[in-house]
Amino acid sequence: MSDAPAPLATPKKQENFFVNLLCNLALPIMVLKYASGEDRLGPVLGLVAALAFPVGYFLYDFSQRKNYNIISIFGFLNILLTGGIGLMEAEPKWVVIKETAMPLMIGVLVLATAKRKNSLLKTFLFNDQIFDVQKIQSHIDTSEKQAELESQFKVANWLLVFSFLISAALNFVLASMIVKSPGGTESFNNEIATLTWVSWLVITAPTMAILVYALWRLVKGLKKLTGLDFEGLLHEQHTAKAK
Repeated sequence: MSDAPAPLATPKKQENFFVNLLCNLALPIMVLKYASGEDRLGPVLGLVAALAFPVGYFLYDFSQRKNYNIISIFGFLNILLTGGIGLMEAEPKWVVIKETAMPLMIGVLVLATAKRKNSLLKTFLFNDQIFDVQKIQSHIDTSEKQAELESQFKVANWLLVFSFLISAALNFVLASMIVKSPGGTESFNNEIATLTWVSWLVITAPTMAILVYALWRLVKGLKKLTGLDFEGLLHEQHTAKAK
């Protein structure tokens, strides 16, 4: 029998944050703002060209990393709906409805999957790409600890839902204030560009603050329950990078 150690699992290829930002935020905004005039691409082709960047990025990233989650799927659907509203020359109220409904739907799904083994909470905060879930579970060796862990998950789940409710409320306010023109116009493209960057700035801060607090609280609870330090909760590949 061979004494050779079992090979380590190959870590999934990490997403390039700057390419993500470029394709999903910077390039679409630039095209919508500066290439949608009648003397350039025009409002329809300008919208199609702008949305081609995030659509192309989603398809390329999926082909490379074979990785997707509910956020990436809803993000992709959001892009397609924006394109549909623009091409159908729909009223601006549909943008407001779409921007509000998306985070609300994710929040509902977070609640609906709360008690499932593959809950969205575990996709967002307690996923096995970061945490050594198997090691952590091996330290939850009593019914009392299991009950406390479920309590920690419950609180984290409600914090996650709250972050999406905040996002929905802010989306409603911003979309109502910014988008005033019907789809298929240069003004609509400009307003969508403004909504995109303003939303990214205004909504990211409070929602990320809630998520960071939820993660901090969960890590604190895991450390207490397992007796592991922070590095002990993570996969070895992450602690090796930090050294």
